[in-house]
Amino acid sequence: MPAAPDAAQAAATQAGATQVGFRAYLWQFQAGVVGVAAAEAAGMAGFGLGDGSIALRPFDDPEASNTRRLIVHPDAALLALAAAPDGEGFLSGGDDGRLMRTAVDGSAEELANVPRKWVEHVVVADNGATRDSLVAYAAGKRVGLLKADGREIAVWEDHPSTVTGIAFNPKGKRVVAAHYGGVTLWWAKAEAQPPKRLAWKGSHVAVTWSGDGRFVMTATQENELHGWRLADGADMRMSGYPAKPKGLSWSRDGRWLATSGADVVVVWDCRGKGPMGSKPVELSQGALVTAVAFHPRHGLVASGHADGRLRLGRLADESSIELEQVGAAPVTSLAWTSDGRWLIAGGEGGAAALLDFGS
Repeated sequence: MPAAPDAAQAAATQAGATQVGFRAYLWQFQAGVVGVAAAEAAGMAGFGLGDGSIALRPFDDPEASNTRRLIVHPDAALLALAAAPDGEGFLSGGDDGRLMRTAVDGSAEELANVPRKWVEHVVVADNGATRDSLVAYAAGKRVGLLKADGREIAVWEDHPSTVTGIAFNPKGKRVVAAHYGGVTLWWAKAEAQPPKRLAWKGSHVAVTWSGDGRFVMTATQENELHGWRLADGADMRMSGYPAKPKGLSWSRDGRWLATSGADVVVVWDCRGKGPMGSKPVELSQGALVTAVAFHPRHGLVASGHADGRLRLGRLADESSIELEQVGAAPVTSLAWTSDGRWLIAGGEGGAAALLDFGS
């Protein structure tokens, strides 16, 4: 797939080093940022844009005057973005029903095509296997499971409604799909199997699996967080959010779950039997929190807000600092690189940022 010139601002605006030890590089694209991801082996940050393209920025030259843009879903909207397992490119889903793998050099391959459906969710198993990791996507009631090289393993369509979120367990051996009325669990294998349902009435709009494998958590249409303790199937319900807590991010050890949906980052302690009935930690007060991302190594949570601001909260002393203003529209996506050096951010209005925290 050929690279196209960036139609937005060509030059990055650099903020100077600050007292918190980072440098910020800012851009403005003409289309909203749907998702962000890091192709780390290729040294590229990717910004998935609503116009069907992926904009690339190099980590080794964040002040580069030009942004490379790959046209991945022509005449369609890009709906989901993830880093490819080999770290050399990206996986994306669009409202053209296509799941694409695109390398940073622009070469592209269609991995799946679901006519008359939207590929709205794409996830990669985070099991440390990299090139051998599995890939899952959701389109309508379908969840497809692929090998990293694109070979299809299984397709599951026994869901009661459109799938609204998918996630792997920590070992990459199971997949959970959220939908109306609860979630469905599948073993990541080709053999025929009955679906395992975990039921809770209402619409579930996002899902995540805890880093220690003990809990499945969903955000609900009723502005609540719902969870299941897998050891015994017990339900958990955490309410009181003013908005849907669709942003969900776990600490590395699986103890803490950070969530959006309030004017603070709400962080639940998931030790023992789970968080229900406990008082959460609150970080980074400001406008409505729209995106969250736990640092991969430390007890820090980056948050994006409805006014375009980025903040960083620290669990140890429950302190917070303001990082940067990324446009005026809500922040839609946040992602750290695996070493925790770079924070990638994108906004609904097309604003985008790389924050370099150095070593």
